[in-house]
Amino acid sequence: MSDEEIDLDGVPPPSPELLSESRQQEVDSQAASPQGQVSKEITLSTGHIQVENRSVGEQPPTAPSTFKLVPVSAEQEQPPPPLANPTGPSHLMSSLDQIDRQVLQSVDDHAIQVSTYEHPSFRELIWDLVFSKNISNELEKVRAIFQWLATKNLKDIVFNNVEKGSPEEVLLELKEGKTTYARVFDTMCNYAGLHSRIISGYAKGVEYNLGMKFNPDTDKHSWNAVYINGTWGHVDANWGARGVIKKLRKLHYRLDEYYFLPDPHHFICDHFPNDQQWQLLERPITLDEFENMPHIKPEFFTYGLEIVRHQSVIIYGQYEVNVRLRYPSHEHKMDFDFILQFESGEEEEYKGTKLNRYGMQESVEGIASFRLRLPVKGSYILSIYIKEYKPENIVSLHEVCEYKIVQEEVSITEPHPFPPCAYLNWGPSTYFYRYGLATNQQNAQISTRDGKAELQIILPKQMHFMTKLKHNDLNDEDLEGYATHRIVGNTVYFNITAPRRGEYGLEIHANDPATEGLTLNQVAQYLVECNEDVNTVPLPKLSAGYLGAKPEFIDYGLDTLSHHIPVIHLEANTVEIQFSVTQEIRLNANLIEVESDRKMPEFVFTQTKDSVVSFIVNCPSVGFYKLQLYAIPVHNPSQQLTGVYNYLINCQRKTENVFPFPIQYTKWTEDCYMWEPLIVHKEIEKPTVNFHVKIPKAKAVAVEVNQKWTQLQSLMPEIWQGEVNLALYYGEGVKVTLNAFFGGDNTSYSTLLEYLI
Repeated sequence: MSDEEIDLDGVPPPSPELLSESRQQEVDSQAASPQGQVSKEITLSTGHIQVENRSVGEQPPTAPSTFKLVPVSAEQEQPPPPLANPTGPSHLMSSLDQIDRQVLQSVDDHAIQVSTYEHPSFRELIWDLVFSKNISNELEKVRAIFQWLATKNLKDIVFNNVEKGSPEEVLLELKEGKTTYARVFDTMCNYAGLHSRIISGYAKGVEYNLGMKFNPDTDKHSWNAVYINGTWGHVDANWGARGVIKKLRKLHYRLDEYYFLPDPHHFICDHFPNDQQWQLLERPITLDEFENMPHIKPEFFTYGLEIVRHQSVIIYGQYEVNVRLRYPSHEHKMDFDFILQFESGEEEEYKGTKLNRYGMQESVEGIASFRLRLPVKGSYILSIYIKEYKPENIVSLHEVCEYKIVQEEVSITEPHPFPPCAYLNWGPSTYFYRYGLATNQQNAQISTRDGKAELQIILPKQMHFMTKLKHNDLNDEDLEGYATHRIVGNTVYFNITAPRRGEYGLEIHANDPATEGLTLNQVAQYLVECNEDVNTVPLPKLSAGYLGAKPEFIDYGLDTLSHHIPVIHLEANTVEIQFSVTQEIRLNANLIEVESDRKMPEFVFTQTKDSVVSFIVNCPSVGFYKLQLYAIPVHNPSQQLTGVYNYLINCQRKTENVFPFPIQYTKWTEDCYMWEPLIVHKEIEKPTVNFHVKIPKAKAVAVEVNQKWTQLQSLMPEIWQGEVNLALYYGEGVKVTLNAFFGGDNTSYSTLLEYLI
């Protein structure tokens, strides 16, 4: 029997003939109430159903000979019609709230176990499912039937004797596709002593198309209304046994709790009864209103969402379209996702670009907005999802609603997709709040001024960050250096310089180096809008994440003192960069000319004084240079220096001639400092050179020139000074070395610096 063949008036009338004494008393009590008056007292089970684990091959319990299978009959007084219920649907909702969830779980466990067995007759099935456990509470009976239908593999149903018009015949017809879940549910309810009705109408199921008009001849569906504790409620056992996935027109079967006694105000979004009284609403809606509603899915209500903008399923768009939903205020932020596709053929690309790139989603103060600038006129489908984060970084998507967008007008110039960032969600991410970060930036759009912008984020602890700038027409390597960051105290400052007019995506990645090692998580994503012509110095291509601090920078206790931004624009060709240190540490540096990729470490001099490390950089010519800094704590046994910070230096003017610094050996990088001479060169030709240095732990210090040694004098602890005559050696290619004796078992001097004159 199909949905259209079900005769609602032919539903068997209720009867007081029930099998359990407690159930009989319950019905008598209700029948004694005046018509239209419903007792608000709710009867619930006081204990759990005992579910015994049946062994393999064990048969279910057999119904006693005294047990008679009797349906509800016409002699029973009918329950009041739904609109006569003074308590309304909320009364049933309160009963669900009051029931012990563990009791309900025990009912589920029992029903699932019963579903694994085959019963010779419907009588034995109902006995095992309901009466063998003395289930007398109406809510628990309905739950047991719902769970059994949702779990049972209907292909396994076999009965010994099947008579025409028997309940066995009804169940087998469902197996054979000749009847509906609604009729089977109604039959099982009647024999379990429950009042049930089969409701016919329309439903927005897998065959539903957004904005369609329902046809009474072809678009039919049926479900049930069941009378529990004095109130009518809805049950759709068919949809309760499946989750509908419209993508590719496939069905994925699973238990769906939503269709067990849902709130009628929610249920009306996808189920419209032919008889409006079965909407169970104080103010019923019309079929036109039902057809014009957005396609709202059960998870929409599960997550407490509300529609703020666009109450109709079809949106007629001109230029940009904005859809807005409200989510619960107690949530910091809900993560959403969406799929945008053409209505015809479900294409998801336009000229090789994903349509999703023409949309951006952000969540701010309880409002989730979806900003769409569709590329061409036509019809689109917008599907909106909630992201649920599960253990092991698994993300589950739940569809919450759908719209059809009819784009009537687009801008004169074809709209561009948004920058190609990693996610469709803009603004702070879930990780932003997990890390306890905070910002005064209220939305995901940042506008530049004179091509520049700054974003500040407050930190609860030391963290490592990496930034990426994205643009539709530029590669990541083209944009490295235009977005930088620095940490000052408990604030990280992100500085953005737009290379030209346009939109840019700023991705911010971070981690807690103390617990996460090198793994980075995206904590925020912002749309940077430069609506002005700018004259920005073009930067060379650099690999993504090259500039700035590396994880070990924080681990080793380093901090920037002089140059916090890793892109340095110089009006001269020399600069001193200073770091602070918190432990004995060995540092080294390398200078690389970008254009030629030539390494020039001799043009960087490293020294340390009073917990401040200085890197003096001499740029031989105008151009870009990469300054790579390395470090390792002195006590670290590996002695393998690690990259800790990278700068890009833009030398725009050559203001003086510069010369190579001396070669610096390992011992020099351990807390040594030089006042003079930083450079000894033939073009300077200073006959007598004064050496003035700090060398901790040295017992003696000497300068050696052409095998001639000059001992320096210690005027105070660690400070050494003395003059050396170099007049005879300029231009001869002679090496001048600074050496120190540190005592102990080693009787030789260690070379610290080496000059070539």
